[in-house]
Parts: sequence; structure tokens; C-alpha cells
Amino acid sequence: MKRIIYLFISLSMLTFYCQGQKGKEYNNSLLEQLPHHIKLSWETSPENSQAVSWRTRADESKSYLEYAEATASPFFEDQIELIEPISESYESEDGLWNYHSVNLQNLKPNTQYSYRVGNKDTWSEWSEFKTATGKNEPFKFLYFGDVQRYIHSLGSRALRQAVLANPDAKFMLFAGDLIHRGGLNQENWNEFFPAGGWAFQNIPTIATPGNHEHKWADKETREVTPLWNLNFCFPKNGPKGQEEQTYFIDYNNIRVISLDTSAKMTTEQKQETYVWLENALKEFKGDWVFVTFHHAMAGLARNRNPDIRFPEIKALLEKYKVPMVLTGHEHLYTRGRMDADFPVYAVSVAGPYQNAIQFSDWIERAGTTMQLYQEIHVSENQLKYVAKTVLGEIYDAFTITKKSNGELQFEEAPDLPIESLIPTKDFEKRYDKELIKSYESDKAKYLQRKKQ
Repeated sequence: MKRIIYLFISLSMLTFYCQGQKGKEYNNSLLEQLPHHIKLSWETSPENSQAVSWRTRADESKSYLEYAEATASPFFEDQIELIEPISESYESEDGLWNYHSVNLQNLKPNTQYSYRVGNKDTWSEWSEFKTATGKNEPFKFLYFGDVQRYIHSLGSRALRQAVLANPDAKFMLFAGDLIHRGGLNQENWNEFFPAGGWAFQNIPTIATPGNHEHKWADKETREVTPLWNLNFCFPKNGPKGQEEQTYFIDYNNIRVISLDTSAKMTTEQKQETYVWLENALKEFKGDWVFVTFHHAMAGLARNRNPDIRFPEIKALLEKYKVPMVLTGHEHLYTRGRMDADFPVYAVSVAGPYQNAIQFSDWIERAGTTMQLYQEIHVSENQLKYVAKTVLGEIYDAFTITKKSNGELQFEEAPDLPIESLIPTKDFEKRYDKELIKSYESDKAKYLQRKKQ
């Protein structure tokens, strides 16, 4: 009898608890009780610094970072240093959150560190990062086009498969539109960071803002949303007013330049940006420069204007023979060169939202209806670029070799697979009749041109 009464009381309490939970507006999962959205980036030199940023709930305003040189032993308590971050509260559509960031400096080059973030009884797990060597040595990094939509269900697999296949990548580069609504957390940042999960805690991120990072909710603006700067720590070495949006990072023997092509700029500010870009290209004394910005140099989606978007930037890239430009925005894959041997323009897409292509004359390889990631292998005298599907299959590959006289030589890999030129889902609903009708003939002309 006592057992029956106890069971009745237990079930009643459980029912009452579940009803109470159901009435709450927001479900505080275990993830949100702990510090989360933890990620690495760089604000200063990768050789001797590491930026870390994270988020905590409204009632966790105090948070700290602990770190130490990594050891194989778990008994390193006496080596731990405690750092208080820069913290800021921000209310989004899903409530009030606290955002924290630390830029660890005066670190040793080529050294592995362990770190965690939190306070009292709510700490993250320990994770590791390794500072750059600062030397000229082979390494690789990952490049992603737009993730943007359906991040949790499908965009996540591009990030995860890329990292599983390349656990030794030194950083991940995102060419904008990481999310769909830059001013919202739900279905956006709340999906993006868990999609990469622990990878963001161990592999640094470099990202350039896309037009959707300038989209607060429904309205697209020319101002980057506050969540961009709250979520990331990037260099402040760009033109005034574009800090952490237009910037450069030097990793060993390469320079990565980010340009915010969605930023609100006057004619005078644009000119300042061009001067800044030329100086960034001209002054670098390392081996290779990569430039990333969100919008492809020309429209490529079938219903977009195919004209050159940024002629002043294009002229500078050609003048200084930038080997590779990494972009997105078009929701398809293309690779090619325009009016000079260099740069090679790459346009890619990591997420599931796809566009139909227009077969512009400068395209050397194209692809549609695929989720992709790119591996870029760097050595002193050669760059090797490999685009892979989420299944790990090579879709595109080429090398750029630097000769003894400094001249660059491009070579496409042999035996690449047949191009995937399948029209996107809902093709006939999304595009005008003329664009649909001319698709097959345009494709045939493109394939014929490549045979010549």
C-alpha cells in the first residue's frame, strides 16, 4: 500500500513539473546552463595570441577564462591562470544574454594550451588550441561558402565532415552568410555554433561578413548586426569604421584579407578602403595572399546581373597578382579567371540552399545542387586547392606554383569528375520562363566552349 501511495505522489509531482516546464517560454537546456557558443579567433598575431569568445545566460553575468600550457597529465591545477573577460549584455529576440571575450597575449609560438570558460560550478569542458609557429612550413586550412539556411539539419554536415576529414586544419575560413538573419539567434546563431560544436573550440575561425550578417531580422541594412562583434574577435587594423569587418590576419607565410562588401560606405570611405587594400597587398613580404569577401566578383545565379560588381577591387587584385579569391553569395560552385591569369576566383556553397547557374564566359568549372567544402594546402612555393562534396569526393582541384623568378603557374588537376549541372530544387517555380527555357542550350554552349 505504501508503495502505491509513493508511486501516486511521484507521478503527481512529475506531472506538475512537466506542466510547469511546458508553460515556460524558453527551455533552458543543459547547453544553455553552461557557457556555450565557445569559439576561437584572432584579434592579434596567431604566433603569440589567441582570442576566445563565448555566451552565458542572463543570470550568469560573471564568467572567466582559465588556461595553462597543455600537458598529458590531468593534474595541472597549479599552472592555471585566471583571466577576466570583456563582457557585455545584449537582448535578442530569445532573451537577454551575456557575451564574453578574451584576447590572450604574450603566448609562446608553436605551443599548445588548454583552456575553459565559466564560473563557480558552471564551467565548460577543457579544450585545446595551438599557437602558430611563425615559420615558413606546410599547413592547410578549410574554406566554406554560405552555410546560411537549415543550418542544424543540413548545413552542419558540411562543417563536421570537413573537420573530420581535416582534423589538422589550422583554421576555418567562412566567406560570409554564416547564417540567414544576422540579428536573430533562433534558427541562426543558435544553430550555427552547435553545428560546429567542439570544432569551433579547437580550430580558430576567420570570417568575412555577408549581406545576411547585415540583416537584423526581416530588413537588410548596410550596418553589420551587433551579434557579429559580440560573437567574434577579429583584428581592428582595417579602415576606420570597418574594424573587425575589413581586416587582415598574417598566419605564418600567408596574409588573409577580409573585405566587407556589404558595408555602408560613402564614396570617400570606398576610396579609403581601396587605398587600405592596396597597402595591405603591397606591404606584405610573405609568400601568399588570399582575399576573401562575400559577394562573388560577378553575379552567377541565373536570375542575377552578371556584370562586375567591384571593378576597383578587381583591378587591384589583378595588379598585385593575388593568387586566390575566396567568395560565396551565389549558392552554387564556380571557379575561373577573368581578364588576367590571376586571381583564380572561387565561389562555393556549404549549405543546402542552392541556385541555378548562368554560364558566364569566364567560368572554368561549375557545379550546382551540391554541398561542398574546400581544403587549401599551403607550402612555400605551391598552393593546392581541393573542393570536396560532403561525402568526401573530390569535385575540383588545382595547383598554383611559384617559379624561381616569382611568376605564378596555374594547373588544373587531371581526371576531375563530370560537372554536376543539375537545376536546383523548385527550378521551374523560382525562375522566369525564359531563364528556364534557355538553361539547356546555355549549358550546352558552356560545355562546348570548354572542349575548344
